[in-house]
Amino acid sequence: MNSQNILQQINAEAKFIENSIGYQKTKIGTIPKDWKVKKLKDISNRVQRKNDGKSHNVLTISSKGGFLNQTERFSKVIAGENLAKYILLRKNEFAYNKGNSKTYPYGCIYGLEDYEEALVPNVYYCFEIREGVTEFYKHYFIAGKLNKFLARVINTGVRNDGLLNLNVTDFFDVPVAAPPIKEQQKIASILSTWDKAIELKEKLIEQKKQQKKGLMQKLLTGEVRLPGFEGKWRSLRILNFCNTYSGGTPSRTRKEFYENGTIPWIKSGELNSRKVTQTEEYITEKALANSTAKLVNPETILLALYGATAGVVAMSKIRASINQAILAIVPNDNCDNNFLFYYLENHMDKVTKKYTQGGQPNLNADIVKKMVVKLPSIEEQKAIANILSNIDNNIELLEKELNGLKQQKKGLMQLLLTGKVRVKV
Repeated sequence: MNSQNILQQINAEAKFIENSIGYQKTKIGTIPKDWKVKKLKDISNRVQRKNDGKSHNVLTISSKGGFLNQTERFSKVIAGENLAKYILLRKNEFAYNKGNSKTYPYGCIYGLEDYEEALVPNVYYCFEIREGVTEFYKHYFIAGKLNKFLARVINTGVRNDGLLNLNVTDFFDVPVAAPPIKEQQKIASILSTWDKAIELKEKLIEQKKQQKKGLMQKLLTGEVRLPGFEGKWRSLRILNFCNTYSGGTPSRTRKEFYENGTIPWIKSGELNSRKVTQTEEYITEKALANSTAKLVNPETILLALYGATAGVVAMSKIRASINQAILAIVPNDNCDNNFLFYYLENHMDKVTKKYTQGGQPNLNADIVKKMVVKLPSIEEQKAIANILSNIDNNIELLEKELNGLKQQKKGLMQLLLTGKVRVKV
């Protein structure tokens, strides 16, 4: 079933009705009169099941991704000798991570779905739904419906170990909505069907990205030639056909360099978007004249040199200034700008690995300028870049559709999980 069919199914199931029963004001807000307000402890059982000593996956919770295998996130199991103290969680049981984040400043709750059993840190508050529909509460927790109540009982923020100051009694005393069971089931069904549409779109995007990756490897190395093109490719160092330069950071002590600035100022972390269309900070004309910051024109290739983003390639879509951690690369007329962008994107991983020391890559302008690039004729360069650009455009369209689905689901959750809109059961 494709995403369009799933959305049609949602529309068929979600026969929204006007609430004729009326509403009531409660501690969790205005809800339908036939909904109840209960404490989390009234609908759940705490899980404190000890590690049974068998071989289990060891998981941690990421605020954005939910349960992650520790070996995948940290390249190893970080529990060490504490593994014996871990909690054995079973499928469809929940765990609350008291770590705060931008996504969930008061901690996050996720249900175990991809494993029958797994071990989780004993600092998590774990529980199962005893009274109610597990799938309904999965969406309820992800929507952050406990946040304002957790905020009231968290004591003085974050502890030294990075966890929020929240005792287990206060956690299980937070209030939750308890709609009629049949309505919980219907809401869960609608939102889960919406999740399937999102999942299908995500899989399609990943397939397109893998297709592009395979094409890049073949087309940008000459392994596969496009019809109508022949002849050897030339091997040239970047310094032979490109102008390169870095920027700088205006003094932070000079307010006039930043206050009311109108010139976008690109930092290396902003290259992760691949296409830079806006910046977090702006500088003034005075800053540009009195610092080593330099301007780049639209369609300039940008390469991050230092730190965690070293080797990341992006294209500036705006006229902006850059800092010292970014190298601007401007090819001459013998090289197509987009071809070089894709070429670098495909090859920088090997380069950064070569110059990685102490776990972090460290590049400089000389390393980049001495890189050898294989160039076909300008016509073949443009043809290759056009194919890859078309795939990129398709991926961008799919990602826009995915964001639309996520926003629609977010709005739907707000309506259904509060009872503002009812569904026929």
